[in-house]
Amino acid sequence: MTELLLPAAWPQRFNMMAQNNLLLPLQNLIFRSDGEDLKQSVSHLTKRPRWRVAMALALMLAGHAAMAKNEGPAPEVQVTPNYIVDFEFDWGRDGVDCPTCNHGSGNSRLAFTDHNYRLWVAPLDIKTGKFLPDNGKGTQIDSHTAYATDFGNGPEWMFSAIAGSQLVYTRYLPDAPQSPDTAVLAIATQNSDGAWLPASFPGGEKRQSPIGTQDLEDLAPRIHYQDVAKRRTFWRDSELTGDSETKLPTTGFSGGSRRWVPGTHKIILTATGLEGTKGAGRQQVFLFDTDTAVLKQITDEDADHAGAMMWRAPEYHDEYVFFSVRNGRQLVIHRKLKDETGKKSWTSVIQLDLPPETPHLWSPEYFVFNGKSYIFYQMNQSANASDLSKPGVLAMSMILPKKAKVIPLTPPDAEPRVRMDPEYFITAKGPYLYYNRYKLRTDTEDSQPEGVWRVDTRLGKPDPAWQAASRRVKLEAPGELD
Repeated sequence: MTELLLPAAWPQRFNMMAQNNLLLPLQNLIFRSDGEDLKQSVSHLTKRPRWRVAMALALMLAGHAAMAKNEGPAPEVQVTPNYIVDFEFDWGRDGVDCPTCNHGSGNSRLAFTDHNYRLWVAPLDIKTGKFLPDNGKGTQIDSHTAYATDFGNGPEWMFSAIAGSQLVYTRYLPDAPQSPDTAVLAIATQNSDGAWLPASFPGGEKRQSPIGTQDLEDLAPRIHYQDVAKRRTFWRDSELTGDSETKLPTTGFSGGSRRWVPGTHKIILTATGLEGTKGAGRQQVFLFDTDTAVLKQITDEDADHAGAMMWRAPEYHDEYVFFSVRNGRQLVIHRKLKDETGKKSWTSVIQLDLPPETPHLWSPEYFVFNGKSYIFYQMNQSANASDLSKPGVLAMSMILPKKAKVIPLTPPDAEPRVRMDPEYFITAKGPYLYYNRYKLRTDTEDSQPEGVWRVDTRLGKPDPAWQAASRRVKLEAPGELD
């Protein structure tokens, strides 16, 4: 009998290999209680020749060793000197490149709006990570689009089984001055010959910053958005045949803290805590079900929470987890766990403080890579996210208690710069983070943009089977998030 001490994700890799008849783990799979290591005693490993098992293990060990050699942040690389703000990637960013998708236009693309209110889409080379062309101006989609800073958000991708990858965004009515009074919700759809067709939503006037659902199998894609005053939040179907919208029963909503929960039609968002709760009057995290109109507060403490996102975490047997940012300075991971009475409730399992020299956390998002979840974010010296006079750096964290630490992604000898709005794309070489970089504003000189930069997370190459699995939608089970 052979005993092996392996990282947590490898049991799942063994299972996937077993499905391909490479090996057959038959007995004695024992996880340690923290879920981070596996003591696996295996006998009669395979029906196939033992050299296959040896080769499979050697490949995994070699990958693990290669990771160990690449400790420390990778150097920053300039993707383009062009000023491309609030770009968003198509679903190829999850490491599943599909050249035949979207009528042959592929799914490895970026979208953004330039200073002249034009909306663009361009390919991204998954082998090199380059924009094609480097200024991002591949195909013009619209010429009346709101710039990202007009309302705080640019175009967003929406995915569905109905129309593949679409774009939802704020545009201005043609032949009218750009102002909140002329803003309207819009959607752009690519037809069978590859042409893009932009259109305004009926009844979408004086609304802004739509965010669409992103489940590829969704037959009823939806958007949520706000009024131009950023006081009310709404949702509606993405079809253009009606003008019906539903207002969310929340107050004090932070515009940048609302997302769709994968596999559901629920929105996770930040709003003012309900009266009678510990979080009354403070910013708390809520779930709103657009199917049932049920609103539920899922954090409850005398602290402010923002920036929440929820997903199924492979580390926790594909259970839903979510993160939030507590008081702008602490990353908190939440799981739904049983209390002493056996009732399940959302519980914080990780509270991660940032280094004292960069204590403020902004723009957190997550990605799933080779069976593990990573949360990435910017760490700033300033509590003001738009402060261009103080430098910031990038970092990421894992979501298992003993792995939860700040992993720097900006080299310690990097130039002092503002680094803002990171986005991930899993290339053929591994996950890259793309972001805007700026020279610092001083008493004598204004801040200057330096274009788009990227950094390699040094997590290694993607496993195609893992990444394909990460894009499969596992629908919410009845009562799973109640």
